[in-house]
Amino acid sequence: MVDTVGAGDAFASVLLLGLARGWPLAQILERAQSFASAVVGQRGATTTNPDFYRPFVDQWHSADKV
Repeated sequence: MVDTVGAGDAFASVLLLGLARGWPLAQILERAQSFASAVVGQRGATTTNPDFYRPFVDQWHSADKV
């Protein structure tokens, strides 16, 4: 853990994304927790580095296609 700033917002954003996309609740919570956990590993609430977000986008997009 480096910095907890932004973890709640990160969790909430994935929660809302999951609800909007109709993901099952268990999947929403798993993805939200995973993303929030990654956010606390960096300094600050966000980053402009797209490499931070890419694994999440790729995983969620490919899983939605199945």
